[in-house]
Amino acid sequence: MKYIVNLALLLFIFVSCNQTNDTSAFDEGLAKFEKNKAIADKTFNLFIAKDLDGMMDMHSEDLIWSPANTTDSLSKEAFREGMMGWMTEFDQFNFIDRQYYPGVDENFVPNGSVRTYGTWIGTHNSGKQTTTKYYSVLEFNDEGKITADLEWFDLGGVFDQLED
Repeated sequence: MKYIVNLALLLFIFVSCNQTNDTSAFDEGLAKFEKNKAIADKTFNLFIAKDLDGMMDMHSEDLIWSPANTTDSLSKEAFREGMMGWMTEFDQFNFIDRQYYPGVDENFVPNGSVRTYGTWIGTHNSGKQTTTKYYSVLEFNDEGKITADLEWFDLGGVFDQLED
């Protein structure tokens, strides 16, 4: 009986130690996610405020942008031009129902990336309002700058809403 109790105790210690290492990596990834989620939220708020320079400061110089209308990977300069176009064409934006989730690595451990879901509501210069569901994946470097901005939404549907 003593042998079985010792074996069970040894097995418990082994499993506990193994889980601590996995939990540590998980907790570290989740902490990165929480930090980067705040950066993502701030970036969306800067877009709404039409603070293009502030928004660009949140992105790394080697940014990879994959906008909704293409599968191409574009540069930070192209991203700036794209954001400037939206800010010029629309009087105001609101991003509602924001939901942030951690991205994960191949072992399903949070890796610090941020997946965002929500609904963009825009008021075009014509006065017409548009609404579109939105999804993005943002990746970050160690300095907290966005290195990849991958976006999905119905771009054509936005402009269809502007037609008479």
